[in-house]
Amino acid sequence: MPTYLRSMAKIRDLIAVHVSDQDVSDYNVTEAGWYAVDDGERVVLGPFTTLAECERAIRDRLRPTG
Repeated sequence: MPTYLRSMAKIRDLIAVHVSDQDVSDYNVTEAGWYAVDDGERVVLGPFTTLAECERAIRDRLRPTG
């Protein structure tokens, strides 16, 4: 299997994190808000205005397809 498919197949844990204006540069994002962050502390989704929106996006992302 090609390397890019192996990395895509690996599902990483995602958590919702609120990034404040003071922490924007720490997460390498351009604005404050709720973000889905993987277990490597890399921002995957966002920004969202509410925790509920962020959690819904995480559930949708992790939902098995097929």
